[in-house]
Formats: sequence, C-alpha cells, structure tokens
Amino acid sequence: MLKVNLPTIKANKTALLIIDMQNDFTEKGAIIEVTNINKALTKFKKFIDYCRKKGVSIIYTRHNYSPQTNPIEAKLFPELNKKGLRKGTYGFDISDSIKPEKDDMVLDKNRYDAFYKTKLEKILKSKNITDIIIIGTMTNVCCESTARSAMYRDYSVWFVSDLNFTFDKKQHHYTLETIKTHFGQVLNSSKILEKIV
Repeated sequence: MLKVNLPTIKANKTALLIIDMQNDFTEKGAIIEVTNINKALTKFKKFIDYCRKKGVSIIYTRHNYSPQTNPIEAKLFPELNKKGLRKGTYGFDISDSIKPEKDDMVLDKNRYDAFYKTKLEKILKSKNITDIIIIGTMTNVCCESTARSAMYRDYSVWFVSDLNFTFDKKQHHYTLETIKTHFGQVLNSSKILEKIV
C-alpha cells in the first residue's frame, strides 16, 4: 500500500465542528449519556482551545429535538417523547466544561446532519472554509452524517478518532473505517494538532 503524505491544515481556511456536546449527552446519568464521554471533557477542552488560538473557526452544534418537528425520530426513540434535548432546558445546553467563547458560533439543528436546513454552508462559504475538523457525539450518527454531507459539498474532512464518541465501540470503529475509506481523513487529536498551521 502506498504511503500518502497528508497536506497540512490551514487554520484560516478551517472550521472545527463540535457536534452536540450537550449536557443530555455528556453529564453523568443524563437521559442519553454517551459512554465515557464525560471522562474526555478535559481533552476536548484542550483541543478546542488549541484550535481557537491557532485561528481555526469554532462552530458548536446543538441538537434541538421535539416529537412534533422530528416525527421519525419520535417513532425510533419513544424514550425521548417526554424529555431530552429540549430547547430552554439544562440538558440542551453545551457542557460548561467546553462552553463557547464570545467569538465562537453556535448552530442549532433539527436533524443528525449539521448541514440539513441550517445556515452552516452559508457560514463556511462566507469564511472561505475549505477544511472541516469534526469532534463530538455521536460518532456513527450526527458526526458521521455531517462528515458525509461535508464531503458531498467538497470540503476536506478531518475526523478525530479519539474525540468522537458513541455508545458502542464496534459502531465507532465501523464509522472510522467508513470515513477513512470514502469520506475523509481519520487521525487522532495529537496528529491533527500537528498538522494545523
């Protein structure tokens, strides 16, 4: 197999998408707590802070759920019909451990894909973004959906293997393989940081 020399990541042309790091996913005992994500919050913060200092555009997403606007999800996840990811609740908010700073952007979405019926693409184009780094939750759902959608729009995708989390290790690894073979580059956080210039 040929060794591929990956390009550098130009900070001023790059956006870091922090997908759905909301209390309902990250808090201990939360309604949809993602396995082990709480233990990694310090690592998330260091990564985000480094990207911010280098001049990478920082964009947080929040998944806004309701049975009325998400009727298919309501059928798939009846346990969320009474609570979970509701706007205006503590669970909807981004974890205080990695909360946005004043120049960061926060984008609400109603589907897994952060591009679907949002202003994300318009924001990226206004900043002349060419590359997208993806971290957050859940690896195989919102993060993967967004990575695929970014690639379809001709963005170079950098998927961070140790800063994407989901409930199942097998599903996590399947997604990493899918992204790596068809949709972008998969590297751990330290390797990604080495590439940002």
